[in-house]
Formats: sequence, C-alpha cells, structure tokens
Amino acid sequence: MLSEKSGIAADIDVFFDGRTLMDYLINQKAGYDIIYIDIELKSENGVETARKIRQHDKNVLLIFVTNYESFAKEAFEVSAFRFITKPIEGEIFEKYFINALEAVRQTPHFFQFQYNKVHYRLAISQIIYFQSDRRVTYINIGTETQKCYETLNSIEQNLKQRGIYFFRTHQSFLVNPKYVEIYTYDTIQLQDGTVLAISEKRRKAVSELYCQIKGDAIIV
Repeated sequence: MLSEKSGIAADIDVFFDGRTLMDYLINQKAGYDIIYIDIELKSENGVETARKIRQHDKNVLLIFVTNYESFAKEAFEVSAFRFITKPIEGEIFEKYFINALEAVRQTPHFFQFQYNKVHYRLAISQIIYFQSDRRVTYINIGTETQKCYETLNSIEQNLKQRGIYFFRTHQSFLVNPKYVEIYTYDTIQLQDGTVLAISEKRRKAVSELYCQIKGDAIIV
C-alpha cells in the first residue's frame, strides 16, 4: 500500500455519494487529512460536495478525480489541492499523494480518537495534557475534558512518529510544552497555575526534551 511505502499508517474510508460522506463528517465528527472526490458522484456532483466540505472543514486537502479538465473555476473556489484525470496513472497518483502528505505535515496537527463509537478530532495545539486513569485517558483542553480508550504509551508513540513531542512527566501524564509556564527540576507549572510533579525516573528525559525545545542549558 502507498501509505505503508511512505511510512505512515493510514485509515481509509470509502463513500459512494456526497450525501453519505457529509452525513458521516457531521454526525460522527470525523475529520480527514485528504479527501479524493470523483466529480461524477451520485445525487450531486463532486464540486457541490466539495463546497459543503469546505463549509465544514477549511483545512482538509481536496483532490479531484475527473474525466474532464474544465473545472478550474470551481477548483479555485474550494481550494482544490490537485486534479487527477482518468484513466488514473499510478505515477501521477503516487506523486500527488506524496505532495499531499508533505502539505499535511506542514499544516496544523490533529489528534483523532474514538469514544463510545463516535469519532473526534482535536487540534494538537488545543490539548493541554493527556491524563490516564486505569483504562480511560482524559484529554484536557482547558474548557472541557474528553475521553478516549487509547493508552498514553500508544498516544506518545503516535505523536513521536509525527514529530510531535509532549513531556512525559509521569506514567499518567503527557503534557503539551506549549502550556508550560515554569519548569523546575521536579515540577512543571502550567499557564493556568496547575503544578504537576515530574517523577524521578523521568526527570532526565523531560530535561533533555525541554532543552531541545527551548535551546537552554540542561537543568540539573
């Protein structure tokens, strides 16, 4: 699979008409990084679906798949990323996928998860910290706390694979460096005044990551 060849784990969904896609995006609160849209969809054409997608999601990359090349105006209106004309050439498809992947990596990152069979997507920049409690992981975004069943180890590994680093201050905490106001040898204080302890076995790793991010001398 092309995604595996590119070194990523991709979740792929297939929809046969625009209405079903939009229902899923809205009702399941799911988000995608890339959406391929065939211009010739059932019930409404791909351009109309693309316009609705743009009302719901301003950032997702849209790639049109079409037999025609006369959609320049419509593509501009919905900020289409690329056109792929039929019959689809493997080299072109791969090239555009890699282009899209590079663009996704340069755009704001998101954390996608599922809880009670509902899919969610949060901007990484919103997340203050993850906190695990037995089988549930709580996601603190300041104004509210959401839940997922993914383990902290899994979340941390997933973030690292995408070049995103959080402080693992404790077995039960994964903290976004963006929200750290004060850092000492054994504690960090968040912007809202919350103070979290850094466990003894994690102090060196936290210190090294802090210095890597801040460019300061290691605190000992």
